[in-house]
Amino acid sequence: MRTRHDPDALRALQSEIEAFLRSIAHPIVAENEVELFDLTAASWRLSIEFGKLLFEVWNPARSLVRRVEEIAYRDRGRLGLFVRQPGGRASVTLELRDLERAARPARTAARSGFRQELLAVLQRAYPGWHFERVSNRSDREHSFSAWYTRGLARRGSTAWAFLGLSEDEAPAAADSLLAFALIWLDWLRGQAERAPVSGLKLFLPRRAVELTAHRAAYLNRRALQVELFAWHPGEPEPAAIDLKDFGNVETQLAPRRQGEILVERHRELVRDLLGELAEGVDMVPDASANFLSLRVLGLEIARVEGLLAPRIFYGLEGSVRRLEAGEEKDLRRFACRVLEVRATTSKSPAHEFYRLQPERWLESLLVRDITRLDPGLSPDCVYPQVPALAGADRGVIDILSVSRPGRLAVIELKLEEDINLPLQGLDYWLRVKWLHERGQFQEFGYFPGKTLGPAVPLVYLVSPAFRFHSTTERVLRYLDPSIEVIEVGLNDRWREGVKVLFRRPARASP
Repeated sequence: MRTRHDPDALRALQSEIEAFLRSIAHPIVAENEVELFDLTAASWRLSIEFGKLLFEVWNPARSLVRRVEEIAYRDRGRLGLFVRQPGGRASVTLELRDLERAARPARTAARSGFRQELLAVLQRAYPGWHFERVSNRSDREHSFSAWYTRGLARRGSTAWAFLGLSEDEAPAAADSLLAFALIWLDWLRGQAERAPVSGLKLFLPRRAVELTAHRAAYLNRRALQVELFAWHPGEPEPAAIDLKDFGNVETQLAPRRQGEILVERHRELVRDLLGELAEGVDMVPDASANFLSLRVLGLEIARVEGLLAPRIFYGLEGSVRRLEAGEEKDLRRFACRVLEVRATTSKSPAHEFYRLQPERWLESLLVRDITRLDPGLSPDCVYPQVPALAGADRGVIDILSVSRPGRLAVIELKLEEDINLPLQGLDYWLRVKWLHERGQFQEFGYFPGKTLGPAVPLVYLVSPAFRFHSTTERVLRYLDPSIEVIEVGLNDRWREGVKVLFRRPARASP
């Protein structure tokens, strides 16, 4: 049961987490098994604010804010927490662990059992092949994850890499599977052994098939042969997946006009509510065009719902309340405080108003002037948080823009190292390509007066210069050459002014 609305439960949860952190010698913060912070070298705090328990970590380069919902698991040297990112729809698992302690025995045993069964299936399915380097040990130096069983199959002068995933692993493991597989393949190829590693075979649970197959359909087939198989332990043999059935991501788009109507209808209402403060507040239609979001540098402070009889809510997520008659001064005081703290000249950089939603902050700066990112982009057509729904998957593109000659541009922002960044960019490229080929952007009111050229979209991957994961370029080299990717490295102090330190095209395929 979630505890976020029970003050006593929140205090008990806070005490338990603090006691755990005091009990271990070298605490580390990891999310989805990616280590994010060493708490011995960073500042952190647990606080109950507005009826929610916040865990905040920061150092001079970056910060993390998560709302703690409940304990996920307890183990020797590890404490798992269900947490939610600011604005996130789903919980993720954050783990506090002791750097000096070994991995969880139960999880290690389960992974060992999966590895042994997968190897037995491969030996039956591929007689005469020798299987080497079979492991699921974590290796941070080379970015190998314990989520996956990896290995090399060899027969004579032929070899292929393989990666297997158990359905018992976290959802993030399925999302990152192809990235880790390409990293493993690339590492094997770099060993310069006697047989070239020509291909890659992936053995994955059925829930991971669709996402991985859509991405795999746009790998460079001249650089590698990739095969996908659906398999679950206990099944006698893996089932081959035909990649010809994937790669076209049928997508829905919300009409732009719906959002414009919201802004036009409520512009005077917002000015009446906030007075001169309205000049510092952005009015952003929700991706679904169901409400108008009022934001200060990307941080939502209020929303207006409905057209004819609008309802107004204000506060931060977890502490939102409806605005009642006579409370207008409370809203203005709240907005004034946020504007004061969430500013380049802020005297309170440790305050949650300053640290929450950093990617939305950066997004708001780029939307105001996209030419900061690349002078070749048109400043007249910039759309933040564009919804692109594919089936049950609600994708939201950070920024959609267009070059001055009329080539669409998908812009993906990331402030923390993310091994999966190239493939997340590919996801949105697939959606935008599908919509563009069917002429839906202009049909739904995007890019008015602009002629969109026939070229496939560009992809911009944007991050502080030293926050690109070390494997990013290695993964990008395996994408289809038709996908033009541009990496843009920004200054760490982008809040004080966005500066591009480098802008470079991804290297050609190997």
